[in-house]
Amino acid sequence: MTTVVLGWDGLDHRLAEEFDLADAFGEHNRKLSTFDNPALEKPHTYELWPSIITGVEPEEHGIHAASEGGSAAWGNPAIALAARVSQSFVPEPVRTRVGRVLRSGGAGLDFKPAEYYREKGIKTVFDGRRSRAIAVPNYGVERDDRLGFVVDRGADLGEFLDIDGGEETSYSLRVSLPEVEERLVSEATGKLGSVRACVEREYDLIFVWLGYLDTVGHLAPTVDEAGWQERAYRLAARLTGEIHGELSDDDVLVCVSDHGLRDGYHTHDAYVGASDAAAIEGVESVLDVRGGIDRVTDRREPTTRPAVRPAYRCESEVERRDADDVREQLEDMGYL
Repeated sequence: MTTVVLGWDGLDHRLAEEFDLADAFGEHNRKLSTFDNPALEKPHTYELWPSIITGVEPEEHGIHAASEGGSAAWGNPAIALAARVSQSFVPEPVRTRVGRVLRSGGAGLDFKPAEYYREKGIKTVFDGRRSRAIAVPNYGVERDDRLGFVVDRGADLGEFLDIDGGEETSYSLRVSLPEVEERLVSEATGKLGSVRACVEREYDLIFVWLGYLDTVGHLAPTVDEAGWQERAYRLAARLTGEIHGELSDDDVLVCVSDHGLRDGYHTHDAYVGASDAAAIEGVESVLDVRGGIDRVTDRREPTTRPAVRPAYRCESEVERRDADDVREQLEDMGYL
């Protein structure tokens, strides 16, 4: 039995209901409450996902998107200026994520690796399981680096969004909308391809973070195309359905978000849904999500190479050759 968690950042329960898609992300679903970062006065991705995987607040896990005293990035004058310029239209992504501004100001975000939690003695949903965390914010693993899943979303938004901060502040896309779509969907489907590969092996928990709906939600106010955000929700729902179709009857699919997103602003209408009602029983807040996952997820001895699940095993054999022989052949063919 495997539990697959799709972390759709910014999936707004109210919008999902308005688009008649709430059930598409989970047969059993509800609005999930979230919380604000005190300094930003809005929910923030980079402290919410650590709260989701640990079940504790930032005061306990120690990861804060910003603080009243000013963090390394948010205390920077360039960030503050960007925030003031953008308050009328796209405030949150520009203040906290547009990489172009962050780079020009010399600021950076201190992202945490998985080892951070072990060193601090903070338990996560991945501990004591055969688990694979894919691109989870502030839970960095080396395999994500090797697979190219560590994406600078701020840099992407900076490339997508052109901000004119003159007397009449204006916003427009720097690249064509079809190109934006290709890049965002390619990023999401690349991660989901990793999920598909993992589903064929005996993992207890596969947890992937997907920034697609969040980025679309922030860019939507700049897009002159009716229904663009709804179309993104429908694509995300189809991708969710495809993953669900890969699972066995005793597997569990969970979809969860850290906050909602409407009109370019983070909302408190986060989403949780699952194929098994037990996964959302008593789950009212982002801090309850870990408990719901624990309730439906097995714990087996961790391993770096889980076996292939019986449903996916094949009996065919190939002739065994040593690595030097294969390399020599590839060199002869001009591949190396």
